[in-house]
Amino acid sequence: MSTSTVFRTSTLSCHRILHPCYKVEMLKSLWSPNFSFVRTYASAGPARRTGDDKIPFRVVRLVHPETGKLEPPTRLSDVLESVDLKAFRVELVTEEPEPIVKIVDRRDSYQKWKEQKKAFRKSAKAGEQKEIQITWGVDDGDLKHKITKKLPKPDEMAARVSEIASMLLDIAKEWKARDVQKTTAVMSFQKNPS
Repeated sequence: MSTSTVFRTSTLSCHRILHPCYKVEMLKSLWSPNFSFVRTYASAGPARRTGDDKIPFRVVRLVHPETGKLEPPTRLSDVLESVDLKAFRVELVTEEPEPIVKIVDRRDSYQKWKEQKKAFRKSAKAGEQKEIQITWGVDDGDLKHKITKKLPKPDEMAARVSEIASMLLDIAKEWKARDVQKTTAVMSFQKNPS
């Protein structure tokens, strides 16, 4: 069964076109061993390594804290019992070709993770994305206008205001000072006496 069919069916069921009891039956009938529903989330930042009792292996190799060399395979439960889990943390370094763990200081690990998260957020803000909303019936001219539309530079905006003022000099005169903000300019004109 194609992914688009499943997506369309689950979308329809979200809008309550199908009776609730049919939703479950339809989703069960669509389920097959080689298909799974995948949920995507926004990136939450740098992931912390799997640690302590959440490591999914029974036998691991430990990196010796002082020498940095691998010790022979050991049961994970023995490693966890030999470590003060309030001050230290056992982290899974790699799974392939065999599970390797190391013992790290909790405070250092947390500080390092916080710095990575801060750097991740900073880089995400720097490359912030902008959004353009269009409909299927958008005209080519409108689309080109939206794509090329951007805020002009301050000197370009001032030149445009002066151009408009000079065009109106024949029929009116400016009687109040201009009020220029970031994206707007307010000009007050009065009709010329005839």
